[in-house]
Amino acid sequence: MSDRACHIEHFYELLKQLENRVGGKRQLSTCNWNMGWPNRGVYFFFENGEYRSTSDSELRVVRVGTHAVNANSKSRLWNRLYEHKQDGGRSVFRNHVNAALKSRSERNQDHNHSRCISNYVGDMPFLWINVDGKDGHLKRRKIESNAIALLSHRTRGVVDKPSKRWLGHSSDNASIKRSGLWNVQHTKSKYDPRFLDLLKNCVNETGKLTELDSDWDSPACLSDINGPRS
Repeated sequence: MSDRACHIEHFYELLKQLENRVGGKRQLSTCNWNMGWPNRGVYFFFENGEYRSTSDSELRVVRVGTHAVNANSKSRLWNRLYEHKQDGGRSVFRNHVNAALKSRSERNQDHNHSRCISNYVGDMPFLWINVDGKDGHLKRRKIESNAIALLSHRTRGVVDKPSKRWLGHSSDNASIKRSGLWNVQHTKSKYDPRFLDLLKNCVNETGKLTELDSDWDSPACLSDINGPRS
């Protein structure tokens, strides 16, 4: 096994530990701002049907992202995630999915494209880590850039090959097609395996979210009818 393959295995072992710590992957379609998200962090999106080459049940990471990579940034983790969730947000990720879906569905004039983007991104499982504190912007940047470089196939051998049905094949962006990720930046970069130690520390500092009531998305105007929420 090559050094990179070993590092990728280590990366996914850390994500398994993270998943256990936070109680499982989430989907944006069922997430809310009031869940106790870390102020700042890094997130990892997976994609249904995209499995690792070593397993027919373990999903592969298809997008790595972060926010607040400048020391004075006021951005919060949920704000960034919400931009991926909502229509009309400032999400490059949504733009990439948008273009690929348009390319794949251009023959169907009745296709409800806006709804499809939100459904597609909203159904993608994801994990997150808490990366805050002193020099947090540098740590977030380091984890994001190195994780992308590690997983990207663009300039190195393919590990965890995308499936033939992966939507990214319909992208008009060469970086996405060749990397196997919904990322463009850092897909041609070299990675420093020492970032895995930082990732491990951040995994150990990440805890569970607050569970929402079953009616968390009910309209506020119904509160008088149903009674106050506990």
